[in-house]
Formats: sequence, structure tokens, C-alpha cells
Amino acid sequence: MHAPLEQLQADFAAALTDSARATAIVPQLVERDARSIERIALYRGNVRAAWEKALANAYPVVKALVGDEFFSGVARVYADVHPSTSGDLNRFGANLAEFLATFEHVRELPYLADVADLEWSVHRAHYAADAVALTRERVSDLPPDALLAARYDLHPACTACESPFPIAGIWLAHQAWASVAMPDSLDRREIALVVRPRWRVEVLLSNVGEVAALATLRAGHDMEAAITSALQADPGFDFPRALVRWIDNAVLVTRSG
Repeated sequence: MHAPLEQLQADFAAALTDSARATAIVPQLVERDARSIERIALYRGNVRAAWEKALANAYPVVKALVGDEFFSGVARVYADVHPSTSGDLNRFGANLAEFLATFEHVRELPYLADVADLEWSVHRAHYAADAVALTRERVSDLPPDALLAARYDLHPACTACESPFPIAGIWLAHQAWASVAMPDSLDRREIALVVRPRWRVEVLLSNVGEVAALATLRAGHDMEAAITSALQADPGFDFPRALVRWIDNAVLVTRSG
């Protein structure tokens, strides 16, 4: 007796991640013969290849750091622990940074998980929704009191990543357009700010004051509160300079409603 279609689909999906479960679904197939297991294995291989390709597209810097062969091995183990659960393979690598943080075979690369975290933010920024960014003209029309009372959202592509390692420098060193050398030391804390001012995602070096200000704005507070938070984190925070930087890099957008 054949299993319901929903159960058969679930069993077949399980067989794509666990070869031991393939035998159990063969009797349920419409066409089956001695090569059914081989055909399922071929299907499994194609799925795994697609997953690895999706992971490589999202994490080109991680792949460059560990090499093609090692990355393939990482992809296989990662897929065993975090098989794809979405029809959108752009979501497949969401847990790689967390996975690498505890993966024993990369212990000698303690910065790798944080680089992966940054790369996932860059990947997500590519697919983030569009938003109308704040312009210099819009800000220049505001009296000082109105600017301090203004509340802005952050662009959906904007994310900050903090690390005890120079993750922004490592990422930039792997971008052909950046012409930046690899950091000469890994003993340097960096904060990377992911932005998408136009069609291309960019990574900027940030600081604790800027991160504090942007977090305050993201939480729904006004600009005055954001400045206060920034100065508490960094007494040397330069608000006028930061505001120009945010506008030029499409960090701020008008709050909905």
C-alpha cells in the first residue's frame, strides 16, 4: 500500500540527506528496479552539489581562505547538520558562521566564523529590500531642533558586525575592486558596517560610537538620543561627519508611518 503523497515526499527528502533511508522508499516508487538506489544516490549528489554551489556563492571569501577542497568538505558536513529547509537556496548558508564557531577542523582559523558572519550580512544585503535613502537636501532643510527630534530607520541592507579580528580588512583584501592587501596582523579588533548605497554592497570600517548611534536609531529613538548614545560609547564621536557618511552611504531612510 502506497504512503500518502505528503509522507512519500517527506521520506524522499530524508533520503537525500541520509542514504540509509533510501531503501525504505524504493517500494513506494512507481518505477523501480535494481538501479533505483543508484538513481536516488545520483539525485542526492545533484542536490548536494547545488547546496555547495549556493554556499560558495554566499561565502566566496571563506572559500578563498580555506581552499576549494577543504570548503567542499565543510559544505558536506554543514549540509548534514543544517540541510536546506527552503526552496530558496539563498537562505541555505544562514547558520554557517555558527557552525564554523564550533567546527573542530578550523580551530586554527579563529577568525573564520566572524568572517563568515560578515559575509552572510553582505549576502543578505544584496537581497535586502530597496528603500528611499535620506538626502543631503532633505537634512539641510531641517532646523537644528527638528533634526535632533527626527527619527530615522536604517536601510534594510545596513548591518554592523563586530569582531576581535580585522574582518573588514580580510573581506576587502578579497575584493578585486578594492586593491587592499591582507592585514599584516590578526590581533586587531574591527567593526564592519555593511551598506548598499547604490547597486553594490560595500563594507566600511566602523567604530563603537557609530554602532551605538545606529542601534539607538534602529530602536526607534530620535537623533538626539542617538548622539547621546554615541558620545557615551566614544566621547570623540564626530556627529556632523557621521551624518554625512550615513547620508552618502544610504544608511538612513525615513521611518514608515
